[in-house]
Amino acid sequence: MRLDRRWWIAIGVVVAVIVALVYSMFNRPPAECDAVRELLQFNQSQAALIESKSSEGEGLPTLAEETAYRAWADGLAERAQKVSRSAPDLEWTSSQLANLADEFVRKMSKVRAEAESRAPGAPAPPTYYEMTAINAQISQKLAHLSEACAG
Repeated sequence: MRLDRRWWIAIGVVVAVIVALVYSMFNRPPAECDAVRELLQFNQSQAALIESKSSEGEGLPTLAEETAYRAWADGLAERAQKVSRSAPDLEWTSSQLANLADEFVRKMSKVRAEAESRAPGAPAPPTYYEMTAINAQISQKLAHLSEACAG
């Protein structure tokens, strides 16, 4: 018995669909990355919001900026808890990120108080440099999470 040409085409289409389905199942980031992607998207949207609230120039953070940063840190903490439930292997990094963000925000009012008590032209207060180091660590944690769930 010889198969008609239409059957060969139908079999070829079915095989192509099966191959495409198998490929898509194995070539996508794991589902546990959904919480990480949500955290990263939140961070990006909050960064844009904070930038829009920023005063022009490189001055001290205003109270409005500090409030926006507090909302950012609280949102990261909330999303880090979701990461810990869905991606245990990324729990440590996400919880560290949340802790660093909280520490960064807590230092903002201290920097403002230290800077206001300094003479004009004096070097930046030590807390400013601590915040710069914390910001670098935050960037590293975000990059690690982004790399872990790229795709």
